[in-house]
Amino acid sequence: MGVLQAHGASISQIKNYNSISTIRDFSIAEYYYEEGHETIDAFSHSHTEYEFIIPIDTVALLVYEKANYIGEVGYIYPVNPLVTHGIVFPLDKSSVIDITVDKDYLDDLKKRLGYEDKYFYTRFNMPPTILEVIKDFQKELAKPQYNIFKAENLAKLITSTLICSGLSIGVDNRRPEKKYRKNIKNMILYMYNHYMEPDLDISNLAAMSDYSLAYFTKAFKAYMNDTPIVHLNKLRISEAKALLLRGEKSFTEIYRQVGYKNLSSFTEAFKRITGYTPTKYKQKYINN
Repeated sequence: MGVLQAHGASISQIKNYNSISTIRDFSIAEYYYEEGHETIDAFSHSHTEYEFIIPIDTVALLVYEKANYIGEVGYIYPVNPLVTHGIVFPLDKSSVIDITVDKDYLDDLKKRLGYEDKYFYTRFNMPPTILEVIKDFQKELAKPQYNIFKAENLAKLITSTLICSGLSIGVDNRRPEKKYRKNIKNMILYMYNHYMEPDLDISNLAAMSDYSLAYFTKAFKAYMNDTPIVHLNKLRISEAKALLLRGEKSFTEIYRQVGYKNLSSFTEAFKRITGYTPTKYKQKYINN
């Protein structure tokens, strides 16, 4: 298909993108989704290229071979060649960086780096420096007469970073979609649009879905591989990470904006999910 054409399914659905930067074997597109647009349902597609989805804002729902999971800030989501995948965007806003890499190019680099027998599974932690290198690549390609050698070296650096950070021989923990489908999916999108409310109650969500609390919890976990309360905390912390990375708000403003009632509960949840306190996380990604 080609690395530029591999973005085509997304561009035709989203119709909004800040930029597309492409050279042979490597392409970066930056999509955004603005307030007031209708929700885009999962549009499934596949292609022969590798793809790497980097949420800049939380993505309400990602679909990968019928598995469903939240697109959390701070992680990169790989898509292997010929795997059916798609994105469900929320009602208000989302921003995603999408990288496509030619299969032969990446496989050859894998072999040269000593990762020939390893495979991309589920998400992996976003390397602290990769966004800056992506920006450098985009800036170079935006020049009227860009330096092809510099662009190729930046593309190779980004691809090498993705390989070294993301290849694993572990087990894929994504789960196939179960029978619960529409009710749980509706609750996932409802949680996305109301996560900032401190009194958002899982029991009320169960009632809204016409399930008992016990059955709702079981159905939700079967669909998303997380309980509703774990999913809600991941959603809130993902949004908190996005705000931290922008560097415009204090910790107090952030915990209130993402739905926590106090700083201590926010800090506890943040460390439990990310392994870092908010201060340490900010130092890792901003101050380095």
